[in-house]
Amino acid sequence: MGSITLGTGTKAVKVGETVVFTGRVRGVKSGSMLVLQHRHNGAWTSLRTTAVVHRNGTYTIKRTFTTKGTEQVRVATRSGTLYSSPVTVRVS
Repeated sequence: MGSITLGTGTKAVKVGETVVFTGRVRGVKSGSMLVLQHRHNGAWTSLRTTAVVHRNGTYTIKRTFTTKGTEQVRVATRSGTLYSSPVTVRVS
């Protein structure tokens, strides 16, 4: 089975600011689509923010948050069978 890592240098932003998430995958083919998900009402929901796995196994996803609050996000394969550990971003 594969793995996905997720990181960001930004843990707190203001509404309208963009957060850059980066990571590496193992066991996922280059060119595969990844999707950013957030925890909403206790369930993981896919956002309309995607990335493609590069040949070296890395990816970059950018997301602009438009609502104040604490966002718990993760990156998953399009099928949802493989996903990263979550990261928390505070939006003020």
